[in-house]
Amino acid sequence: MFNREIGEFHFHQQKVFVNFIKEKDTSGSYLLVGQESIGKRDFVAILGEKILKNSSKVFRGIHPDFYLLDKGSDPILVEDITKLEEWTFNKPFESDKKIAVIQSAENMNLIAQNKLLKILEEPPDYLSFFLLTSNNSILLPTVDSRCIKINLNPLPDTIVKELIKHKFDDQDLLAASLYTLNGSYDKEDIYTEEFLLDIIQFLKIIVLRDAGSIDQSISLIDKFFKMKVKQYRVLNCFIRVLVLILRAKHDKKTNNVFLSINLSNVSSYNITDFINCLENLNSGVKGTTLNLRIGLEELVLDFILGKNGLKNIG
Repeated sequence: MFNREIGEFHFHQQKVFVNFIKEKDTSGSYLLVGQESIGKRDFVAILGEKILKNSSKVFRGIHPDFYLLDKGSDPILVEDITKLEEWTFNKPFESDKKIAVIQSAENMNLIAQNKLLKILEEPPDYLSFFLLTSNNSILLPTVDSRCIKINLNPLPDTIVKELIKHKFDDQDLLAASLYTLNGSYDKEDIYTEEFLLDIIQFLKIIVLRDAGSIDQSISLIDKFFKMKVKQYRVLNCFIRVLVLILRAKHDKKTNNVFLSINLSNVSSYNITDFINCLENLNSGVKGTTLNLRIGLEELVLDFILGKNGLKNIG
């Protein structure tokens, strides 16, 4: 449920905040901000061990005074906050403190956020409240302003490597994965040699504008979007691998998997243009009902077949 090594990394990184929490004897609300999948909840679990009695129960997910609201990528609704509120205003069961955590707080709808304000404005003196988010700009200003904001750093490659290296025999693919993860851990457990090779093959078709392999590119898109992972994270992976391809093109001494692509006749400008269009597509569909997969298919077909450059989708 929690990763101790990741939690302890942030614990040592945030010594000033940790000391503040230890010394503070009243309630508090805290907003932990950082990119996705860097272990914000693991950090709070470590803090929970320091604050609550019977601390071993926190990491096993069974401590009655530790409440984690985590709905994955689903919206957090007012009903969820109502249940949390009922738990919050009951006295602690085993400890003299309580800890409430909302994972992916940016997924709260406006009604839920307004409901949450009651807890943040008048918290019981035994409660420490943690909102975890990768994008606090989505939160209501009234929610944001009632919390002490703590920025968490990405994870070092040494930690991420230890978590995924058992899935890789090819060290070039492992290095590409570390770059693509960009300080996050593999939360969805999708990073394997097969996954990276599929992405490289998909992007090879695109950068070489291989019209004869369009069917294969569409099949790979279908494969990617059937994975249990947020769609925009797949696009982010494409973007970072394309950056690695650009590096391989300009570094003749590089000996890695990208040199299997004949890049001598590939325009760096076109690759950069495609990266920009992916970024526009990614941001253009967030918060809308637009279909990211359809947008990606149109973008790929336009790039491979188009004669007048890329259309700016999104």
